[in-house]
Parts: sequence; structure tokens; C-alpha cells
Amino acid sequence: MNPWCLGGGVLSPFHRFGIVIAMGFGALTIATFRPLQAQDRPILAIEKESGLTSTVTVQFDRGYASVAASVLSDIGWSVNDQNGTLVLTAAGEIKVTFRYDSPFFRWDGVVLQMANSPYVTGGIAWLPLQFLTDFLPRRLPGLYDFSAERSLLRAANLELLVLDDPIELDAEDDEPESDKESGQSELGQQSEALPEVPFSGAVETTQEEEQVLASSYEGSRVVVIDAGHGGEDPGALSATGVREKTIALAIALEIEKALSGESDLEIHMIRAEDRFVDVWARGLTATDWKGERPGVFLSIHANSFPARREARGFETYFLSDARTDDERRVSAIENAPLNISARNIDEERLADMDFILRDLRNYEHAHWSESLATLVQDELAEVHPGPNRGVKQGPLAVLTNALMPSVLIEVGFLSNESELQLLRQKDFHQSSGRAIAQAVMKFFKNYPPGSSGGGDERRR
Repeated sequence: MNPWCLGGGVLSPFHRFGIVIAMGFGALTIATFRPLQAQDRPILAIEKESGLTSTVTVQFDRGYASVAASVLSDIGWSVNDQNGTLVLTAAGEIKVTFRYDSPFFRWDGVVLQMANSPYVTGGIAWLPLQFLTDFLPRRLPGLYDFSAERSLLRAANLELLVLDDPIELDAEDDEPESDKESGQSELGQQSEALPEVPFSGAVETTQEEEQVLASSYEGSRVVVIDAGHGGEDPGALSATGVREKTIALAIALEIEKALSGESDLEIHMIRAEDRFVDVWARGLTATDWKGERPGVFLSIHANSFPARREARGFETYFLSDARTDDERRVSAIENAPLNISARNIDEERLADMDFILRDLRNYEHAHWSESLATLVQDELAEVHPGPNRGVKQGPLAVLTNALMPSVLIEVGFLSNESELQLLRQKDFHQSSGRAIAQAVMKFFKNYPPGSSGGGDERRR
């Protein structure tokens, strides 16, 4: 038995053909338990609301899983090739455009990124399987659901797509009227309290630790807190319409509150309300605020993996090359949108992005960013009931322009039903905010290592 693989992911049985399918971000891993016959090819099953199920062949002629774009026609989308651009439209409400051989695409003007690129071969347009199994369920959770175990995409009637879909809700509609009056947000009622993290800027260390770790810098330090997404960009959505942008802002505000009493810290919020901020502008703004002083950049997010709804837990990323399929999956998701306005898209910048993000191995803050990420994970582990998924790395655009130790924190999975309930709790916002603040204060005990804040930076 010689299994052969074309990607990475979590294995699940695909009983009909005696093979195992592992769904990753834009790729399938296939391990055979018997020799594949010529007619045996992986398939994706699509179940329509009427109950009819069809099967679609998945091909790997470029090394990653792809399906013919015409598959979208069978589930109600209009598929057209317009001067070399693949255009999908649905119910007069959504327009998605792809450039062949580019992983970037626009969803109603929002630029998103897949792990792989659409292409044309034999006169047929092919889309990465990831678009169907990851992006459709994430962007339209009420209409699409993907089961990795069964390799099954469930598709509802696109006529159900109406303007009051959770993705389209305006900021003022984020909170139910009854909750507005009581001061509670869409995140729901407080429930059973989680363990609290006693917070104090004076982190206890032994005398020996002080001698080894203490920084000699005595000036002010800067903390820039970035609540991910915002405004027209909701980020990930739960199946019930809870927005990543709302979770991120709630926790970001708690971090600010926990650190606000520290006299030697200057705290800045990239956004303190529901508004859109360009991904590239966030790091640039943080760098401007920091100036020549030492500082850190914290970007708060919530994860989602509709193809594996059992996935849960918390993880913290720093800027470097992605090593695994899961790191590439998260990086691709969080690198969007690069710009919300189709009129202002810098096409040259998109073309150069891969080059920019690949040139990271000697990035001067990587060592300190990894140290900060480790502290964040350790502190969150004290208050988060989900599994500690560890410190990870990836080419994350939001961290690229932040010239300081920087991390992106994924506080949990909106796609996991039980973890979604946790992420909606105000108690969790407070406890996780305090935990992240505690990690920042511990980090500053030994950063910067000298009065300049940069002389002892190590390179990876």
C-alpha cells in the first residue's frame, strides 16, 4: 500500500471509492487503500434544496483540486467569460470576478485571496475547489454548507438571497433593538462567568529573572490594537450571521481597557467603531504612531472553517513563511480584503504581493513577534476552554507594514457551534482581553533589550 498525497488536511472517510479524502484550504489529500483504476477519480457531491444530488469530478492537473467553473451554473449562478475574466453573478445581488492564473478575486468589489488560481485548459475554465468548499459557505452561510466527511456541498435556492442577508446588514442593524436599550450587543446575554485573569502591569518575576530578562529602556512604549475587518467587511460569518468584525472589536476594546491604566504605555486603536480600514493601511498607521519608540501590534480575529465544523481553539500568528496547509488557509483568508473599493484597487500592488510576502525570512522582528505570540498563547490558555492550537506563522498582509513585534490572534472558531456561544459572551471578551493585555506587559519586561530598542534584534 503506497498512499499518494497532493496536499494536506484532516482525513475523513470517502467510502464510496475506498479512498480517504482530506480537505485542506484549496487542496485535497488522497490516500488510496487500493490501486486507483483509471475510471476512479475523486468527486464532489452537490445536494440541492430539492433533494437532488449530483456529482462533480475533481481534477489535479496543476497539483491542486479544481472543478469546472460551469458547475456553478448547475446551482443557479450565471457563469461568463468576459475578455479573459471569469465572471459569476447570482440573483442580481452578487458579482464575483476572477483573473485567470491569479489567486486574487473580487466579491462585490472586496478583494479576496484563494490559496490557488483559476485557469483555462482545453477551452474549459477551472476554479480551485476551495471556492466552493470554503468561500461559498463563509460568505453565504445561510445558503451553503460543506461536509468534509461526506465530501458534500449543500446548496439552497439562490432566490433566498435577499438584501437583509447577514452579510449585507448595516452597522446600525448589528444590535437588536431590545439589546440596544439594555446596553448589550448582538453578541447576546452574558452567561456563566469564565475564570477571570487578575491584571496588573506589575508582572511578578523572581530576582534572577529580572536580572536576565529586564529591559533597560525607561521611556514610553506603544501598543496598537487592531480589531480585524469592520464596516463593509464583516470578516467570517457564523451560520446564524454573527460577524467576526463584532467579536474582534469587543475583545480589542477590552484589551484597551485593561492596558489604559499603565502610565508608561500609549494605547492606540486602529478602529474603535464599526468602520472599514484598508488592510495595508493598518500596519502603516501603527508604524507611524510608534515612531522611534518600542511598540507592539496586536490584530484580533476570529477563525472559521465551515468544511470542518468540529475545528475549535485559539492560535496566534506571527509574520513569516507559511509551513502548513492550515497556515496557508488562515493567511489567505486574513489577507482579504486588500481594498474594499473596486475603483481604487492597485492592480500592480496585487501582482507584487506574492513577492513582498515571500521575502520574509530575514524580517527583523520575527524573533520578537514569535516571543510575543508565545506569551499570548500561554495567557489565553488560562481562560480559554478550547484547545491551544499553538503559535503559527504565515505571510499575513496586515502584519507586513507594522514595523514592530506583531501578532495576529485567532480567538476561536465561529464555524464551531459550541465555540460560537463562547465567543458571544461578554465575560469571555473581558477575560481574553485581560489575558492578552497581561501577555503584552510580560513581553515589555524584556523588550526592547537595550535603550535603542533595536540593537539586539535577532534575525531568522
